[in-house]
Amino acid sequence: MSAILNLVSNICMLGCSIIGVVTIINKSGKFFKIMEDNKTVGFRKAFDTIILESIDDINKSVSSVNIIGNNCGKIIFTVYDITTGNKFIKKDKDGKIIICNKSKYKDKIDELSIKVKQYEEELSKIKKVKPDNDNNSLKSSSSTISSDMSDDISSDEEDNTPKKKVDEFFLESK
Repeated sequence: MSAILNLVSNICMLGCSIIGVVTIINKSGKFFKIMEDNKTVGFRKAFDTIILESIDDINKSVSSVNIIGNNCGKIIFTVYDITTGNKFIKKDKDGKIIICNKSKYKDKIDELSIKVKQYEEELSKIKKVKPDNDNNSLKSSSSTISSDMSDDISSDEEDNTPKKKVDEFFLESK
C-alpha cells in the first residue's frame, strides 16, 4: 500500500516540477522579448511586467485553492449526508439525478407515527371496555357498553375491531 502511495506522490511531484519548469521558461522568454522590444528601458519594463503578472497569477491560484477547498468541503458533507441517511439520490421527472433532503419525508413520517400512536391509544381504550377478544365475550360485553358509545362503535365480525370508531379517527385526521 505504501508503494502505491509513494508512486502517486512521486507522480504528483514530477507533474508539479514539469509545470514549474515550463512556467519559468515561459516567463523568461516573455521577459527577454519585452527587453528586446524596448531598447532604452527594456529591463525595467520587462521586470515590472513579469512581476505584475506573477503577482496576478499568485492571486488567481489563491482564489482557485479557496474555490477547490469549498467545493471539496461541500462534496465531503454531501457524501456524509448521503451515507448517514439525511439526504438521498433520486431522478426527477426529466431524468436528471438530484440529491434530496429527507426532511419533508421525515415530517410526514413523524405525522403518521403520531396518528398511529393516537390510533393505538383509541384501540387500548376500547380494549379496556371489552375484557376478551373472542366472539362470545364481544357479544356479552356489547350489552354493557353505554348507549352513547354503542352508537359510535360497531364491531367487525372477522377481526373484532371497532370499525366505525377507526373510520371516524382516520376521517378526522385527513
